Parts: sequence; structure tokens; C-alpha cells
Amino acid sequence: MNLEPNAPTGGGAARPSVSAGVRSDLRASSWRQRLLLVATVGWLAYEWGFGNEAFTPWLLFRVVSSTSGLGSVVAAAAVGFAFTTVQQLASGYTAAAGFSMFHRTTDAAWRLLRSRLGEEPRDWFRQPLAVRALVVFTLGTTAVVLIQMTTTGEIGVRRLRRVVNQAAVLCGAGVGAIGAAVAGAVWVGRSVPALESSTDWLLRILGNPLFWIGLLVLVVAGRRVVAGRSVSRP
Repeated sequence: MNLEPNAPTGGGAARPSVSAGVRSDLRASSWRQRLLLVATVGWLAYEWGFGNEAFTPWLLFRVVSSTSGLGSVVAAAAVGFAFTTVQQLASGYTAAAGFSMFHRTTDAAWRLLRSRLGEEPRDWFRQPLAVRALVVFTLGTTAVVLIQMTTTGEIGVRRLRRVVNQAAVLCGAGVGAIGAAVAGAVWVGRSVPALESSTDWLLRILGNPLFWIGLLVLVVAGRRVVAGRSVSRP
């Protein structure tokens, strides 16, 4: 995960990065509070980085590989929905508690999120369903909580539980639908003799965690190369 927000233009001093905010909050926190901060930052890195994109597809393909027929469609939909919803609830409630307590980390994360989105986010409940789905699907409930806190002033787990619950279920439903679609396509491929061996071969590849780890490494390396070229330009 890139923890450095975009530097301001016009010669102004660079604002503290998320890493700097975390270090500052760590120094000012008790040991018990530090555990919450570490958990919050861990979920932030997992959801805003590539952790979610690497693990969830692998899990879905493992489910599809070990099942068949209509049962595969049902299993992929159920596992995709249940796993994603529980994970998003955990990350959302952790973020709601952490962002409400650690203000330096929260401020730096908000600047990073704004640079990622490219525009000023609005109240979660006032955004179209498609926009809400895109935000939670790509950045998770940690981003949803941050948006809601900053745009409405709502702070604390109790006040943010409605948005966390809604966002988690929305994300879970999306992943479950994708899992069902993938399982349905595999079901069709296995039903056609000419495609059966190719389908099984593809499942073995996509069901291997090394494939997703390798893909993650390539994406990160590609981004660093692109970033290095943009910095070296006059």
C-alpha cells in the first residue's frame, strides 16, 4: 500500500504522510490504544492495497474448483457473500473505532483517500447506489467510514454502525454475485466436452495462491516503474 498522499502543488510544504501520522499517534498512545491503531492501519493497508484483491479471488476459485454443478454456484455465492460481509464488518468497525481516536492518522488517510478518488466525496447515503458499490468494492468499509466521518461529523462505532452494516452487506452481495457468475461459467465449461480440460486447467491455475501473489508482485512493480518514469521527466 502506498501510504504517501500526493504532495501539494504550488511550492507548499508537503503534508504529513499516513506513515508519519501513524508514528505520531503511536508515540502519544498507550499500549492498549496502539493495538487498535495497528489493527486500523492493517485493515487500511489490506483494503486500499492489494490484499483483498489477491485473497478473495483465490478463495472463490478454490470453492469453485472443489464443487460442481448447481452446488458450485450456490457455494460460491454463499462463501463470497459470507466471507466478504464478515470481513467488511470487521474492518469497518475497527476503522470506526480507530479513526475516531487517532486524529493524525485519520487526517493523513483522508488526504490520501481524496487523492485516490480525485474529487470531494459526499455523504454515503446521498450517493447513487452505483457510486456506493464502487467505493466499497474497491476501497472497502475503511474508506466508507472515513468518508462518512469527514462529511457528516459522525464519530464513534455507535453512530457509524448503520453505514458499516449497509456497506458490508452491499460489498458482500457484489462478491457473492461475482462468485455465482464465475461458478456458472465454469459449470458451462465443464459441461462442454471440448472445453472441459481447458476449464479444469484454468481452475488449477487460478486456484493456486502463487498465481495471485505473483500477479500482485507484477502490479506493484509496474506501478513503481511508472511512478519512477513520471518523477524522472523534466
